[in-house]
Amino acid sequence: MTHPAHWGTAVRGACRTLLIVLLSHDSNTILLEHRRGEPTWWPLRVDVPSHRSYARAAHQWQRQWGRRSGIRRGSVAGRLTAGAVSGRHDYHLVILKLSREEDPELFSSRGRWWPIVDVHSAVVFPRELGVLMAGYVGGWIPDGPITLDA
Repeated sequence: MTHPAHWGTAVRGACRTLLIVLLSHDSNTILLEHRRGEPTWWPLRVDVPSHRSYARAAHQWQRQWGRRSGIRRGSVAGRLTAGAVSGRHDYHLVILKLSREEDPELFSSRGRWWPIVDVHSAVVFPRELGVLMAGYVGGWIPDGPITLDA
């Protein structure tokens, strides 16, 4: 079984990425992963081809991985555009919540559950992830789309 961080149609040199913030069933932790030799912790990543919408990619990921874990979609979605040496990179962030406890290995071989209170002091992408999740769980981030651009 392929891990969901790499699910979907991979596009070489893709400049569009869906970031899936997987929230634990108790809303205390999120799943973050890192690649070997990379200090930054990330939400699960899915490359999104230009012909597919972010909403469709999120729906497909949720449908494939959510059946077993009872994943529900959150009410906040974020957008972030970052400059890169090779050009612009667009990210779309969705929050998905588990309905029961799950092992991080189910979703990522390089992931672990991070307490939300510790995310702000970690090296994460996007940098604002700790504040976003504290606000989401705390109820002070309004429902709907949010922009994370600096």
